[in-house]
This record gives sequence, structure tokens and C-alpha cells, in this order.
Amino acid sequence: MNKTLPIAVAALLALSACSAERVSMFPSYKLQVVQGNELDARALASLQPGLSRDQVQLLLGTPLLRDPFHAHRWDYTFNISRNGIIKEQRSLTLYFQNDQLAKAEGNAIQYALQQLQAQQGAQVQQDAAAAGGQPKKSFWKRLFGKD
Repeated sequence: MNKTLPIAVAALLALSACSAERVSMFPSYKLQVVQGNELDARALASLQPGLSRDQVQLLLGTPLLRDPFHAHRWDYTFNISRNGIIKEQRSLTLYFQNDQLAKAEGNAIQYALQQLQAQQGAQVQQDAAAAGGQPKKSFWKRLFGKD
């Protein structure tokens, strides 16, 4: 009996079970690719209508895309991918009227708000622990309950 046919069929079945998602979980030579502008949450929170283009650029940096056909629009994107699969993607689109910021939209704004809330929550917990924490008892007080 020819053994190469069953081996070839088994190898074909094993390879067909692999997908890009499963392969990306294995450590390999594929690096994590970070592309675009990672925007600071505090800078995004300080955006407000009426800022000039220069002020926005000082806050957020140079936009990834300045479309020559849409001069009133700036696009900031941020992607993290590995093995061709995007793990994280954030985008921000800014619209200008008369060189003043008119509108901002995108999922980067919501992400920045979540980051700021998480930072504030952690800071409140640290402050509460520092302010409300009882001074540590000495070994003698813990052992005998006396001074």
C-alpha cells in the first residue's frame, strides 16, 4: 500500500485547520505592528471647537492624512496588528471651518474618555488609601493590644 497518500491527506487536513487567527497566537517571527498616531487622552479631552489648526497640531501632532481634496478635514488613525489581524484600531476625524476646529468625531474620543475615567478612578483609590488608612500598629500592639 502506498503510504504517501495517507500522509499527504493527513498533512492537508492538518494545514486546512490552521487559520490566520490561530497561527497568530503562536510565537513566531511575526512582529506586532503599530501604525499611526497614538493620541494622548488628555490632549483629546482638551480639544474644543474654535481652536486654530496650529493649536490642534500642537496638541495632537501632525495628522496621518491631510487630503488635498478635502482641505478642511484631518484624519488621525492608530492601528495595532499582528500577522495581518488588527487587534486595536482607533480613528479621529477633525473638521475645520475658516481654519477653526468645528467638529471632531471617531472612536478615539470615547477611548480617551475611558482612559481618563480609569486614571481618575485609580487616583481616587490611591488618595483614599493614603488619607483614610490607619497607621500601622507596632508589633507590640498587635501582639498584646496594649501601648
